[in-house]
Amino acid sequence: MPSGSVSIVCIVPCKPYQEAKTRLAACLNVTQRMWLSRWLLSRVLRLTRRHFARVVVISRDPRVLKDTQMGGGLPLKEEGSDLNAALTQASHFASACGADGILVLPTDLPFLTDRDVQTLLRLATDAPAVVIAPCRRSIGTNALLMRPPLLIPFAFGPASFPRHLASARLIGVRPTVLRTPTLAFDLDTPEDWQSFCSQLSFQAECETLTLKRTECL
Repeated sequence: MPSGSVSIVCIVPCKPYQEAKTRLAACLNVTQRMWLSRWLLSRVLRLTRRHFARVVVISRDPRVLKDTQMGGGLPLKEEGSDLNAALTQASHFASACGADGILVLPTDLPFLTDRDVQTLLRLATDAPAVVIAPCRRSIGTNALLMRPPLLIPFAFGPASFPRHLASARLIGVRPTVLRTPTLAFDLDTPEDWQSFCSQLSFQAECETLTLKRTECL
C-alpha cells in the first residue's frame, strides 16, 4: 500500500517500444528489445504502485499507454518527443493533481528494490529537497526526486548528474545523493546486458529475461 502523508507522484518516462534499447541491438533483435522494454515497464509499475497513490507513465506510444492503464498506472500522452519536455509536462500534470513532489524513475532499472524507493522518499521528508541517484559512472541520473515539483529544471542527457547537482546548488538547495548498487545499475549497453544476465538468480526468471520467447507484441 502507498504510504506517507506527503503526496509525491512517481513519473516514469517511456519511449515507444520499437525505439527503446537500440544500444542493445548487438545482442538482441528488435522483437526481443521490444519485449524487454515491455517487461521493464511492467516491473517498474508493479514496484512503484506499492509506494505511490499515483504513478504517471508519459509516452507517445499508444501501446505503452494501454499497458500502463492495464498495469494500474496513469497514462499521459506525450505532447512532443524530447525527454526533458516530457518530464516537465508530466510534472505540471502532477502539480495539477495536488502533488507536493515528484520522483522520476526510468524503466531501465532491472534491480530496483522497494528499499531503494523507500530510501528516496525518506531522504525527501523536508521541502525544499532534491534527491539524486546517479548511475554507476556518476555521469547520468537514474532517479530524481524533488519537492516541490519543478524545483529545478530537468537536465537528462549527457552529464545529467552533475548538471542536476549544479541546478540544485544554484537555488540554494543542498542536494542529497543516494548511491546503491541496485539503483546505480541501468540496462543500457551490451556489457550491461551481460552483467544483468549473470546476476539472475532464478532459472524461471532467467529463461524469461534472456528472451528466449519470440512472441510478437
